Amino acid sequence: VVGEFHLGEHVNRFRRGSLTMQVTDTDVAPMPTLLFGTVNGVIGVIAQLPEELFLFLAKLQGALAKHIHGVGGFQHSVWRSFNNERKTGDSSGFIDGDLIEQFLDLNRGKQEEIAAHLGIDHDELCKRVEEL
Repeated sequence: VVGEFHLGEHVNRFRRGSLTMQVTDTDVAPMPTLLFGTVNGVIGVIAQLPEELFLFLAKLQGALAKHIHGVGGFQHSVWRSFNNERKTGDSSGFIDGDLIEQFLDLNRGKQEEIAAHLGIDHDELCKRVEEL
């Protein structure tokens, strides 16, 4: 198993593709992505991240989960935990883009606190999150 993650939706279609235009005249290789659609009309993206970026975002995700309450007041780890008829377990192998994006909605004081916890400059952290 590569990863497990609770979406709160039933996925009914996966397709290779991107929600943005892929620029081919840069030296940076495009990130491989899969789009998914759910029965409720949600469109999502699954992207294969370089290991260094994944580890950085996992740290950021952990820090954010301590400051941001999840859906319905659940802890983030409880909301995203994988659950089916055979087992329940912590989510793994995925970064929650919705949670990462909420960093930009925090007040500057909280952002600076999280940046300091991660050992990164506040402006650099904002830039990295915005670039995602």
